[in-house]
Amino acid sequence: MIAILLLTPMTAAAQDVTEPALKAAFIYNFAKFTEWPAGAVATGAPLILCVLGDPAIGEALERVVKGRTLAGHSISVSKATPVGRPLEACHIAYVSGVTASQAAEVVAGVRDAPVLTISDVEGFTKLGGIAQFFFEHGQLRFDVKLASAKRARLQISSKLLSLARPR
Repeated sequence: MIAILLLTPMTAAAQDVTEPALKAAFIYNFAKFTEWPAGAVATGAPLILCVLGDPAIGEALERVVKGRTLAGHSISVSKATPVGRPLEACHIAYVSGVTASQAAEVVAGVRDAPVLTISDVEGFTKLGGIAQFFFEHGQLRFDVKLASAKRARLQISSKLLSLARPR
């Protein structure tokens, strides 16, 4: 069902799906369609999804990943704060509810680390983030900035890229 959420157009106004649940499903699928460099996720260690600034997304992500594994790794959701623990410990960092300058600081803090940065902050990919959510005609869509993904040494599947807004 999660794959269907990513592979078919969905509207934010769908009766059974809230915006946080939809974004959480997309984030989970981003993880499924991303490869981290060797050694980025230690053997036996969990894949860590950090959420900065949006507790509803964190809660929805916890529901989506509960009991799931990716590439043999359990999945852990961590709620972060702008002045909290360093996000380099995260494999995915979702950033929301912050200013553009705070988002830029987050991106700068993980600039060369293998961290998939995702946000709904306007202009996030221009700030160096990897993926940005936006709504277009009532549908949740996303951009992917390949140069940022390559800098982070992340391999994004062509299946995921084919669904991104053409740039």
